[in-house]
Amino acid sequence: MVLIWNDLDSVMNHFPLSGTVLSASILVGFTTSLILFCSHFHQVEGDREVGKMSPLVRLGTKKGAEVVKGAIFMLYALLVAFGLIKALPLTCIFLCALTLPMGNLVVRFVEDNYKAIVFSHNKNKIFMAKYFCVRLHALFGVTLALGLVLARKINNKL
Repeated sequence: MVLIWNDLDSVMNHFPLSGTVLSASILVGFTTSLILFCSHFHQVEGDREVGKMSPLVRLGTKKGAEVVKGAIFMLYALLVAFGLIKALPLTCIFLCALTLPMGNLVVRFVEDNYKAIVFSHNKNKIFMAKYFCVRLHALFGVTLALGLVLARKINNKL
C-alpha cells in the first residue's frame, strides 16, 4: 500500500482515541477483569496447597465476594457517570442498564455460594460464577455496541 504524503498527514492528525472509545474500553475491561477474578473462586484450596498466592487466596473468599459486588456496582456507576459527562451516548446507558439483572445474578450467586469453598460442600457450584461473568460480559458488550450503533444512526438522521 502506497501512501501519498498528504494522506499520511491526515492519518496522523486524526488520533482515534476519544472519550467514547476510552469509556467503552474501561467498561469492557471491568467485565473482563470480573471473569478473570471469578475464575479463581473454585481454585482457592488448590492454589493454597501449592503456595500459589492468587487474589482470592490473599483476600479470602468472603472479601472476594465483596470485591465482586463492588466491581459490579462500579461497572454500573461508571456507566452512568460516562453518560452524564456525555462520553457515552444515552442509547448506551439505556441499553446497558438492561443488563442489570445479569449483574445482580453474578453478585447474588457469588454471595450465596462462596461459603461452599470454606465449608467443603459442593465446591464445584462456585465454578459457575465465571460463566455468569462471561454472560454478563457478552450481554454488556453487545448492548454497549448496539447503543453506539443506534446513537450514530439516530445522529445521522437528524
